Amino acid sequence: MPSISRSNLPGAGAPKITYNSAVLWTRGDVMVPLKQSLKEQVSSMYGRVTKTREGRMIEVNIPLYGFWDNLSVIFPSYFLSGLPSQRMFGTSDTAMTIIARNGDQIVLNNCQITKVANLKLAANQQVFSADVTVTCLISNNTAPNAANAYYTITTGASYAEGNFPQTPFKSQTWTGAWGSRTGFTTILTQDGWSVDWEIKTTPDVVDGIGPVDMFTDLFWGKATCIPVGPTLAQLDTAADFQNTNAAVGADISADSDDLTLTDGTSTLVLKACAMIETGLVFGPAKKRIKATSWECTRMGFTAGAAPAVATVA
Repeated sequence: MPSISRSNLPGAGAPKITYNSAVLWTRGDVMVPLKQSLKEQVSSMYGRVTKTREGRMIEVNIPLYGFWDNLSVIFPSYFLSGLPSQRMFGTSDTAMTIIARNGDQIVLNNCQITKVANLKLAANQQVFSADVTVTCLISNNTAPNAANAYYTITTGASYAEGNFPQTPFKSQTWTGAWGSRTGFTTILTQDGWSVDWEIKTTPDVVDGIGPVDMFTDLFWGKATCIPVGPTLAQLDTAADFQNTNAAVGADISADSDDLTLTDGTSTLVLKACAMIETGLVFGPAKKRIKATSWECTRMGFTAGAAPAVATVA
């Protein structure tokens, strides 16, 4: 019968993550997938014969704990105020270190955030409702078959506990203000705000190496809540479903204002937002106004400078 010494069991434990000079704490597990990207090789006579290795990348999904800090790191400027085809990885590598208390460690050499976490802004809810994605590519000026081209694994590394201050923790009520519109200067909600990001990127690939950088294609923001406060008349005016700006082909930015969300100390501003969906609910024990969504636009390009999609503070 088989036996095993407990000294040979692999380590376990939660991660401490250091990235771009920031410590990122998590509310759940973090997995680092080392998954091959393979190309099927087919013979007309024999069908699939084998597979060959393609260029590869590592995507790490991080369920951030609800600290509203390190904002310039977790909301990178190449998304919030960048333009399409902006390079994301720069000319020097940015490493990410994941370590457990027992000293198990992986250092990913060349990393950038390629997906910003969606948000849930409500009482008793941690602010991050989805994972942030960090993509790790091959090190700069390195061949794919070089030692430690992508990462280095170490056991018995030195672990420093670090600080875990609760001061930046966010789990409070957020209100909204849609410009200075009557009925929408203090928007309360039934169950908070959901903020979702639409993100598209494209890898920059070199034959024989694989992805060596990534381009931004699209970054867009949408906020949704069941609003409490506006009257039905105010809602009807704001919806612009059949009003002055409602002509087919009309630009929604013509009826837009900044949407400012705040818990009293922190703010998220979605720029030049238009209301894109609302409606009425007729039913027992239901609020009359249904879930209502605002979507940002990009207005105010000056000499090619990009206006921000959103700002955080």
